[in-house]
Amino acid sequence: MNNGVLRVQENDLVLKRTGETIPESEPVYFLRARDKKALATIRVNQSQFAPTSGHWKIIQQVIDDFTKFREENPEKMGEPLEVY
Repeated sequence: MNNGVLRVQENDLVLKRTGETIPESEPVYFLRARDKKALATIRVNQSQFAPTSGHWKIIQQVIDDFTKFREENPEKMGEPLEVY
């Protein structure tokens, strides 16, 4: 169910859509479904877009996936510092 936009290719982080490599000098922020605070963070991000936009719809799919994971795996849920 990994719905991420990144993949690892030859030890580099690569954007799936464009194939662009993210340089090591560029900060990247990851969220995991088992992080109890992740859904709130994702919802704030989604609120920055119009509900009719493609980006809003992509984020909604991530929210749905995170919600499903939370419902199916309550024993794996933890605070941010516990899950990384």
